[in-house]
Amino acid sequence: MAEAVISSLVLKIGAALAIKTTKSAASLLRTGMLAMKELMKDISDIKDELEIMQAFLRIAERLKEKDESTKIIIKQTRDLAFEIEDIIDEFTYKLSEEQGGVLPTAIKRYRNIKTWHHLSQRLKEIKIKLQNIMERWKRYDTRGMENEARPLIAVGGSKSRAELAHFVEKDGIVGIDKYKDLLLEWLKNEDEQQRQHVIISVLGMGGLGKTTLATHVYNIIKASFDACAWVAVSQSYEIDDLLRKILKEFYREDPEKRQEPNDSDTMDYRSLVGTIRTYLQYKKYVLILDDVWSTDVLDNIKVALLNSNCKSRIVLTTRIRDVALLANENHMFELKPLEADHSWDLFCKSAFWRSANKICPPHLEQCAQKIIEKCGGLPLAIVSIARLLSFREQTGSEWEKVYKDLEWYLTNNESKLHEKVYDILKLSLDDLPHYLRNCFLYCSSFPEDYTIESDRLIRLWVAEGFIEERERTMEEVAEDYLNKLVHRCLLQVAEWNEVGIVCAYRMHDVIRVLALSESKELSFCMVYEHSKKKLRSSEARRLSILSNITNYRTEDKSHLRSVLVFNNSMSYDLLKSVLRSSKLLRVLELQGALIVKLPSEICNLFNLHYLGLRATKIKELPRSIEKLQNLQILDTCESEIEKLPKEITELQKLRHLVLSNKLGKNIKGLVGIWPLKGLQTLANIEATADIVQKVEALTELRTFKIIGVRTDHCADLWNSITKMNHLSNLSVESEDGKELQQLGTLHLPLPIQQLDLKGKLDKNSLPKLAASFGSLANLTKLTLSVAKLDEDMFPYLQALPALMILILCRAYDGMKLHFQATSFPKLKELLISYAPKLSQVEIERGAMASLNTLYLGGCPELKELPSSIEYLTTLQDLCISLPAEELVERLLGGGGGEGDHSNDCRTWVRQIPKFTIGFTRDGKFVQERIQ
Repeated sequence: MAEAVISSLVLKIGAALAIKTTKSAASLLRTGMLAMKELMKDISDIKDELEIMQAFLRIAERLKEKDESTKIIIKQTRDLAFEIEDIIDEFTYKLSEEQGGVLPTAIKRYRNIKTWHHLSQRLKEIKIKLQNIMERWKRYDTRGMENEARPLIAVGGSKSRAELAHFVEKDGIVGIDKYKDLLLEWLKNEDEQQRQHVIISVLGMGGLGKTTLATHVYNIIKASFDACAWVAVSQSYEIDDLLRKILKEFYREDPEKRQEPNDSDTMDYRSLVGTIRTYLQYKKYVLILDDVWSTDVLDNIKVALLNSNCKSRIVLTTRIRDVALLANENHMFELKPLEADHSWDLFCKSAFWRSANKICPPHLEQCAQKIIEKCGGLPLAIVSIARLLSFREQTGSEWEKVYKDLEWYLTNNESKLHEKVYDILKLSLDDLPHYLRNCFLYCSSFPEDYTIESDRLIRLWVAEGFIEERERTMEEVAEDYLNKLVHRCLLQVAEWNEVGIVCAYRMHDVIRVLALSESKELSFCMVYEHSKKKLRSSEARRLSILSNITNYRTEDKSHLRSVLVFNNSMSYDLLKSVLRSSKLLRVLELQGALIVKLPSEICNLFNLHYLGLRATKIKELPRSIEKLQNLQILDTCESEIEKLPKEITELQKLRHLVLSNKLGKNIKGLVGIWPLKGLQTLANIEATADIVQKVEALTELRTFKIIGVRTDHCADLWNSITKMNHLSNLSVESEDGKELQQLGTLHLPLPIQQLDLKGKLDKNSLPKLAASFGSLANLTKLTLSVAKLDEDMFPYLQALPALMILILCRAYDGMKLHFQATSFPKLKELLISYAPKLSQVEIERGAMASLNTLYLGGCPELKELPSSIEYLTTLQDLCISLPAEELVERLLGGGGGEGDHSNDCRTWVRQIPKFTIGFTRDGKFVQERIQ
């Protein structure tokens, strides 16, 4: 992980060197200040040195757990990297001081000459120390290190434990029946249409039981094949060695062969391929490739595996989604953590294996439940901890000791549990590319079981300097990083939005414990989560506060770069102390803190890139906020701030500005926003005649949300939006629901994905706007509020080709709603609420062919179910709330008399898995499910 520290630092140095091109620095150089020139040269030299050092670390990181001297060298390198970071940040900080204040610039420059000399001298000393480290490295044979690292990884990896999976008793296999049945079905199914072997993949994080599952099924099914082999691949492999293993396994499992060719150990690649091909000819075979880390494994060995036999099967187990995607279509599944009852069952079988009934004694149940909860459904952790406990006295106090020390058992080298759990999971960490490592560790800064919103995490990564500049925005690159962590099973998806995009993540508890251990070792972050403990002195670069701090020492903490606050655990006095002692902070995240005022020290943080004030009680920002010239993200959403100082428009590096959206707390009088041309997010800004005209200058906007739009604003606003070529999320709210006119002049940008219009739509200009709908191939979500649509206007919406979600809230004013055949082909959710006149919904065959959810609420004239609802064959969830009483009675079976169609109603909706009806009973709203 030290390589990630160096990588991040190289990015930061590159940014510092770019300062030379700024007006102030260029002026300094022209004045002939030798001190500055020398310092810039030293910064450039140290960058070159670090780039070379990265090559060393890529190899050394693999050895540090097995070689103490390598571990020491890595620590020394990391410590020097932190010193360099301090120098770079102090350099930019001092340079910034020359930009303001009352003293003449020449005097301030003169005062800084001594600083430049001092920093230059420190860099020279560090360079010598780095060179000494490199000299020590040269004493090692690099190729020898690489060769030594490979077997270390293989031994520390899953191979030996994978072999043990062949001998797991059936009684020890819990909670995987549905996966076992599916895997057996795929292995047995013989599709005559298939022209080559079938590839099946099992995906999941380390420790979930992929190997156990695959091996269990292999032992059941292998007798059905002419040839079979089970091979552990692991992270590091040689092609020849892998082919040799495959050949030996085929022979070992063959009752007629048993003994592999005598010369197999000396065969070259061509001979191995030829021998395997000859052996497999005319045979139906099954091959298990366990623990595959790279997509090139199959590419490297496929020539040896005859694919002419359509009945043959190859099964891959992997932690990497890209590898899993090598499977044939619909032949991949992802193993999930065990459910609570299965976790309990597995724990009891492992902890009480010596007793006949394998039942947990009542006096241990409470502690056992806490331990199981910590394991988060991870079989490896459950079995390992249960086995540990099985050799302890069965007393509550003894088990409580283990529970309290669980983190130590998992992360300490002296613990057997460390070897069983940590070593296996750490393979995933070691396999991470350097650019993902800081991002991964950062996720452990959040509390246990915390749902991490993707937008928030991405912005934090960008502010921290973890994301490298590319042709795309850093936010887009960061989104790729997030996806890669998910694809490596190191982050879990917590929430999907309505259009199927992941919007929140979670880190598994056991993975978090291991990440925290790495984070602590690297001085990456100190997580303070026990209120009874005092905050100890630490050189960690980040501080995550999860509970109230009882004591905070105010000595210089210039090493601190980030402070993240959770659980309302930040007082004004504590914040003041933190800011006073940490002048080089990059990130200050106070979301949810109960503080009502920002200390004046906030404006001394020139290095601050991220200021998160979401859901705080803060009422105003200081005017001196203009001093925060590096600020990129300012989030005041859901705060008490009603007015922003005009000085905020001086923050030229702002990328995301999210204003308060509390009812009645709209931001007033924010003028001059247009110079902030780098803004990608501008949310909850109130419209003025000036703003709607000049916001056209913000052409980099991706998200734009504007409120309080008046009728006379519309023409200028539509003109400005038309010029926002990157816009993907647009929200326009009119003042008091007034009409949004002249829509015909609005040409929505092609990247638009979400559109939210709140206000009456101009009936005369809507057709012209609708003419452009066919080109909006990315628009997946449309929300209309108080739009006053009617039977004549609604058909225009059906021209949207990619729409997946349509929400109409107080937006439909017609009596009849008609869905034409082929309309809304991709629509998955349709929500219509508060349509007071709606009495009839008609659906033609072929309309809404993908609809999953239909909600009709607050439609008091609706007396019948939508006609031809049976055409909606994909419908899974139907909810009708507060319709006419007649419909409620019929659906609940209370209707009767001539013309009663209650049986017909039930027939129509029989195929819908979930159908609920909401109504009032005795003055209270109730909701019942229709069976």
